[in-house]
Amino acid sequence: MKDARTAATIEVVFRGSFVALVLAGVTFARAAGSEAPQAQPAAPQAPAAAPPASMTPSGPAVLVDRIAAVVGDEIVLESEVRKLVAVGFLERNPDESGAAYRDRVLDERIVDLLRERQLRRSSGFEPKPEEVEARVAALEERLAKERGIPAAAALAAAGATREELAEWVKRGLALDSFVKERLAPGLKVTEADLRAYYDSTFLEAARKHRLAEVSPFEDVREEIRDVVRELKLNAEIARWTAQLRAETRILIYRR
Repeated sequence: MKDARTAATIEVVFRGSFVALVLAGVTFARAAGSEAPQAQPAAPQAPAAAPPASMTPSGPAVLVDRIAAVVGDEIVLESEVRKLVAVGFLERNPDESGAAYRDRVLDERIVDLLRERQLRRSSGFEPKPEEVEARVAALEERLAKERGIPAAAALAAAGATREELAEWVKRGLALDSFVKERLAPGLKVTEADLRAYYDSTFLEAARKHRLAEVSPFEDVREEIRDVVRELKLNAEIARWTAQLRAETRILIYRR
């Protein structure tokens, strides 16, 4: 029964997903780096970012910005984190506090930088303009719905522009493509993997939904193959991300 097969499979797909850009709740494998932020050595206070060289001291010092984190030789400015938080670039988890959300946004940006270091060594990946525009429009729609005001007004209140939003989306799509291109070719899905998934997770989901009829293994083999392959890719992304963290000095400053 197709409805039963689809319901069980879809439930498992969503529960098994590990990463997402979360631009509209429908994107694949990003974050893969969205694991809980690692404990890092913390400085007593975030240092101020250096002002432009063109600014010459002529009065009291003015705080221009603060450094939120240092990743290798790259820095994440607090102003960028504030903008990402203000526009809700990542969808907020249920009951997630403001501080926890801010820390998750910062951790995603750290993971981005770790991957960007690897991306720069390759030929790069350029997302299609229409795909970028579609993701930006989806994010604007969610932002307007959450804030109850037009997206342009919400962006202005956050001190961000639509161009910045498009650049963030473009960066995320490029990193998604890079990660999948780098890790997916080496993945192997065996018949034993498919059968094990069917006998455990698939049938468990069918029982949970109290489906009157459960599709036999042969009828859902290819659907299960897609799910198992995604789960293996997510696990490999998590392993690779942990390796990048271990190889890079990361310093997170307290606010």
